[in-house]
Amino acid sequence: MSSIRSASFVRQTILGGLFWFVLTACAFAQQQNDDLSPGVISGTSTFATPYANGEGGEYFPRLSVQHRTEGAGYDYSFTDFRTWVPLYESYDARSLTFFDGALLLANDQNVGMNAVIGQRFYFDEIDRTFGAYAGYDNRDTGHQMVGQVVTGIESLGRIDFRANGYFPTDTDPLSTGGSNGYIDPTFVGYNIQLTQLTRYEVAMKGFDAEFGGALPHVGDYVRAYLGMYNFQGEGSPQAWGWKTRFESHVTDRMRFYLTVSDDQVFNTNVVFGAAFFFPGSSARREPRYDSFVNKMDEPLIRNEAVVVNNVSNSSVANATNTVTGDDQHVIHVDPNATAPGDGTVENPYNTLAAAQVGSQPNDIILVHPRADNTATNLTQNMVLQDNQRLLASTTQHQFTATQGTFDLPGYEAGDKPKLDSTGVAIALADNNEVSGFHFDDPVGTAIQGAGVNGFNINNNYFNDIVASNVASIDVTGFTGTGEIRDNTFYSVGSSGAKAINFATSGIANLTIDGNTIQRTLSGGATSSAIYLISSSTADLTVNVTNNYIYNLIGSGDSGILLQSSGDLVANITNNEIYNGATVAAMDYGIRVLLLGDSSQLTIDRNTIGSIATAQAVDAGILVYSNTTGDVNAYITNNTVSDFLTGSLFSYGIRYEAFAGGTDNVVMTGNDVNHSLALGLNYGYSVEAYTGSTINLNFQDNVASGTFGNNSAFFFVSGSTLNIRMLDNTIDDNVRFHADLATGRIYYEVFGGQTVPSTLVSSDVTGQNTIGGSVNFVNNFGGSSTRVAPNSLPIPE
Repeated sequence: MSSIRSASFVRQTILGGLFWFVLTACAFAQQQNDDLSPGVISGTSTFATPYANGEGGEYFPRLSVQHRTEGAGYDYSFTDFRTWVPLYESYDARSLTFFDGALLLANDQNVGMNAVIGQRFYFDEIDRTFGAYAGYDNRDTGHQMVGQVVTGIESLGRIDFRANGYFPTDTDPLSTGGSNGYIDPTFVGYNIQLTQLTRYEVAMKGFDAEFGGALPHVGDYVRAYLGMYNFQGEGSPQAWGWKTRFESHVTDRMRFYLTVSDDQVFNTNVVFGAAFFFPGSSARREPRYDSFVNKMDEPLIRNEAVVVNNVSNSSVANATNTVTGDDQHVIHVDPNATAPGDGTVENPYNTLAAAQVGSQPNDIILVHPRADNTATNLTQNMVLQDNQRLLASTTQHQFTATQGTFDLPGYEAGDKPKLDSTGVAIALADNNEVSGFHFDDPVGTAIQGAGVNGFNINNNYFNDIVASNVASIDVTGFTGTGEIRDNTFYSVGSSGAKAINFATSGIANLTIDGNTIQRTLSGGATSSAIYLISSSTADLTVNVTNNYIYNLIGSGDSGILLQSSGDLVANITNNEIYNGATVAAMDYGIRVLLLGDSSQLTIDRNTIGSIATAQAVDAGILVYSNTTGDVNAYITNNTVSDFLTGSLFSYGIRYEAFAGGTDNVVMTGNDVNHSLALGLNYGYSVEAYTGSTINLNFQDNVASGTFGNNSAFFFVSGSTLNIRMLDNTIDDNVRFHADLATGRIYYEVFGGQTVPSTLVSSDVTGQNTIGGSVNFVNNFGGSSTRVAPNSLPIPE
């Protein structure tokens, strides 16, 4: 396309130069105020002066501007800037050779040109003018530059006749880009049939002819013509059509046109046009068309724009699988069917067991719901094969074939198909998808995968998972990419039961997003909603985002628990975790245990709250770092709160480091609030033990309400805490506690104090808003020291 555009630019430049050369010559040759008859353009031409005696000729150069609306074969209106130049005139003015050239500018900003040489003869004895011409046109369609050779003949008198021929220089169809696509996927047998829509444009050869003249009693004011035309191009139907054209000579310098045409390709078109001739303008006082001179310099009447048809052809093809290159195979299951079926759309299987036997790897298995909303015929355990997708027809899906990505046909509004089994309902293989089902009170795990590579579990509903130590989704030994999205888990109940249980020992990328998890009053202890474990050999990237977890009631629970013994990149963002029943305990809203060599942790914009009475939560957010490896933790913009009476959080946000490593921690923009005295022991707690070092950026946090112990607590035992503490709002007490000779707290001050020096309360209150007291405890040789601003390795 770039080469076409380059050639187009060159042609347009040459054309522009030619046009302005002719324009300049015409302007130079023009002579005003000649006493000539109406219809003759005033001026003198140095191009048309063959007279030896020096007498002037009858024909003179002229310029015109014409605008026409869109019509058959061109989709945009256009304006042409035209010059008509007599090149040779006989002594008696009965023979004329002329040049007609124009620059065409379409409303879509594409350009074109005309260049024609014509010859006319007038015969007195029959009072007619005969003419012929030949030339070249081109036009930029926006996709290509098309050109054509044009030729025509004419016989002009009281009744005019014209015929024009158009012969494109390139008649090969050109694809118009993204139009060559596939649409309208439809099930046929085991396949998905696609309609291929091929769109291209082709320059069309053809002719047009017309006859007509001035209307009686009206004269040259209105001329009427009737004609026909034919255009044809490769891959396009022929356009046989008729046209009628009206022409109004308002003055010698102004004309209006109206053309109505109709054919089976371009349909009916009504074209309006106006032309203005220069120089000057003079009103015609009486209609006349009786001078042969008027006929000899008459403008050519033809299609100035190359006729192009935009063609669409359709054909059908089967969608092909991107892995195998074979036709995409779809197995259909309708549990309402009375016959076993063969799995085609026309004759579907009626059980999952039949679909398992009759399917192959890489198949789509599409399951319809029962009309009575039961699990009849859908109670069998099913073992999927590699790359299979188990999909419900009441959820909208897409599929990707070698031809592109499309909406899967067969969607029907309604309830999700119910699956109810006595064991593991769905056993995963590699790269499976399970989407759109209602798992109704299964005895065991609903979806299970062991040692699998890749999965996608989405838009399912899990109801009444009550067996002990069972998970609704249980995937262990996982590698590859996994997604758990937009599922609902209701009534996750018994002791040790989990909504999502995940474990990996390899390279894995996991997303858990948009799920809703609820437990009712029948639950037991240690039943985390989301439970994620990675071993020492794992390299895990995990995103836990936009989940809603509520009504967790057993002691020892976690809304989200993540334990990593290997390399970790974790993002826990925008989750909501609430405890919503009476006399319940949840140990942790978000609990993270870092045990591996490298950890990059983000906990951002989560909301953790308690919304009823007499509840206990050990920590809203707890991060436990027990590693000598590199840790970078960002705990930002979270809200930890309780709303009614009698609630108890031990800690709002707590960070602990134990194993002697270096932890870079950013704790900014968080809000911990509590309503009762003696309720929440600590708002924020940062603790370092056993030779650990924590570099802490603690800014813009809020601790509101009354706390049993301290709103903010910073503790080291034989370890180091480097802290930058700015612009925090703390309603209650703040405590700094350093134990043992190697227990050191270093605090950056920004008020110009003498450094280094012992940290005092005014150092803290001077750069934070503290509602309570600031206390220091230094035991067994521990110390708290203020240091210069920006002197510590504080993370940003």
